[in-house]
Amino acid sequence: MATKKSSSAAKKKAVKKAAKKTNTVKKQSTRNESASLYKNDESAQVSLQSPVSHSDGSSHGTKESGNGVYLFLVLAGVLAIGYLGYVKYFKTKAPVAVASVPADAQTKPVPAAPETKVEEAQTEAPAAGFLLDKVASKKWSEAGAYCKSVGGVVPSKDDLVKFAATAPKEIKSSEEKYWTKTEVDKKSGLAYRFSNGKAPKVDKATSLKVLCKN
Repeated sequence: MATKKSSSAAKKKAVKKAAKKTNTVKKQSTRNESASLYKNDESAQVSLQSPVSHSDGSSHGTKESGNGVYLFLVLAGVLAIGYLGYVKYFKTKAPVAVASVPADAQTKPVPAAPETKVEEAQTEAPAAGFLLDKVASKKWSEAGAYCKSVGGVVPSKDDLVKFAATAPKEIKSSEEKYWTKTEVDKKSGLAYRFSNGKAPKVDKATSLKVLCKN
């Protein structure tokens, strides 16, 4: 009987030990599985986080590129506006600078100078054909000899009519008569008056002005 009890007790102990071993093995296997699952979870988190970080970097890069394009467009617009304002300002100011003429130039117009020169040229050209500084009072019979002595001749009526168009004012307005070379008869010759353009007959013995033609 003692041997049966001891054998049953030994069996129970052996069963308990085997149960403990199986429990420990189960615990270790569960621990290993949990560790492997934890590792898989970490790798999964890393794999999930890496695309997110990459997408964040790309979005950041696109934002920076977008900001650069926006700044470039703003600067281009500012430069264009500044250039247009510069051109407009100086185009409007340029005529003002040109139009600012001194007071002396405004009182004396530029076209007046050529006109006066033309008039002077016109008066000098006919005056060159007559000895205006050699005018003298002579009788008709003395006029030819006098003009010859100063290097000229007594003009005709037609010569004096042509000269009257451009003669000096003091001669045009003069009431004096000027001898012509035309002889009317033995006692009278033809004279010319510039003030009215008439050519009366005058006694040869009368002293009249003589305007010699060179």
